[in-house]
Amino acid sequence: MMLSFAPWLVLKIVCVLPFADPLTMLKAALVIAFAVSLCQSLRSKVRGFIFWGTIFFFSFSFVTVVLMSNIWVIGHLGMLSQLNMNVMAWGSMLFKRPFTIDYAKQCVPQQFWTHPRFLRKNYIITGVWGVYFLLGLALTEIRVYEPHVSHVLIEILDNASMIGAMLFTCHMSKQPKSAQLPPEGDAAA
Repeated sequence: MMLSFAPWLVLKIVCVLPFADPLTMLKAALVIAFAVSLCQSLRSKVRGFIFWGTIFFFSFSFVTVVLMSNIWVIGHLGMLSQLNMNVMAWGSMLFKRPFTIDYAKQCVPQQFWTHPRFLRKNYIITGVWGVYFLLGLALTEIRVYEPHVSHVLIEILDNASMIGAMLFTCHMSKQPKSAQLPPEGDAAA
């Protein structure tokens, strides 16, 4: 699942590299992220909310920023990316298909896919990512509309919360597959 965020990490990291002016670095980041998302689309077995949301966002950004240099989109790209991530997380839960479930199904036998514990675990992990994306949206809002707030502080908060969401996902993924345990009260337990 973490690899599905690769285009987003490319955008986050390449944009801040000091090799050229900010617009050139943004366009370079979008070209690389778009290429990564296209490669992933050819190789990915999972075609859920993250897949389609990522393809949509980087296709839109490639056209509007790289090809058209749309100033409004360039100025609001951080906000648009955070909104897109929130739609992917919260939308997947709204449609009763938390985005983590497609990845979890690759590691759990099919007989457990509808088990309440398996589903709950995926809702919790997706919810944690949703909270991270909401925080990211709030931090982007602060960055844009409260310029006196330290950008270094905002970046530290964003990176720390992203690492927290990643560690939580890894921790929950390494837990014994609770959905594979017999139901409580079962004689086999």
